[in-house]
Amino acid sequence: MSGDSDSTKEDSASDDEAAGSEEESESEEPSESEEFPKPEGTEAATPAAPRPAPSFSRFIMIFLGLLAIYAIISPDVGVGFASIANVLLFPVIGFGGALPTVTILLAGILTTSISSVIRDHYTNWVKMARTQKVMGAWRKEQMEAMRKGQTTRLAKLKEAQQGFMKDTMEMQTTPLKSMAWTLFLFIVIFTWLRLFVDVVLNNLGNQWIAVPWSNHVYLNSVYVLPSWVLLYSLLAIPFGQIITRVLKYVRFRRRLEALGVPLRPGGPADAA
Repeated sequence: MSGDSDSTKEDSASDDEAAGSEEESESEEPSESEEFPKPEGTEAATPAAPRPAPSFSRFIMIFLGLLAIYAIISPDVGVGFASIANVLLFPVIGFGGALPTVTILLAGILTTSISSVIRDHYTNWVKMARTQKVMGAWRKEQMEAMRKGQTTRLAKLKEAQQGFMKDTMEMQTTPLKSMAWTLFLFIVIFTWLRLFVDVVLNNLGNQWIAVPWSNHVYLNSVYVLPSWVLLYSLLAIPFGQIITRVLKYVRFRRRLEALGVPLRPGGPADAA
């Protein structure tokens, strides 16, 4: 009996050893996932970054652009906007119709000042100047390479163009950002001035003005454009150029002060 029990124990021990060796061999074998890794496309995709919400200023810009187009198509809409603006403009710059030249002058100053400030807000003058300088140097090199027939140099210049192409496109599209604001503003002011000349001044019989080249100029007389439009342009355009140059000067001055660069050649650098 004892011999049988001993043989039984040995058999069970040998079975345990065999089972253990099989488990070890199975554990040493690479798993299916390790032997055949999943392709990258089957892995869990990371969630895409949420799209940035459209800015409120862009919405306002598009909305004003549509209103401006609508006012051009339907003159009654422009008259409605001008009537709303008349509540503010006539008491401030209307002078009861007694000073039409001053009214047109102040209307031109108002529109050009606001449009210049809006343009300055959307324009990076420093970046624009740098881009224009780079483009000028690149065109000069391109013309010289084309004149000499240097194809290798032209290919390198074409590759270099890709580096500032983004800045060039941004410089070209910058005026479009302020166009909706300025277009809507000009439509409102121009419509208000037309009503001021045709209604207010006509009722007062004060549609004649004196200019340096004539003592009697009828505001509704047409020389390519109505006289009051020409007078508006004559007064507003130069003033707008002055405002733009002043704003550009302020921008460049602040930039130079931030960099610690002297404002004049050879002068001491101003403290930032």
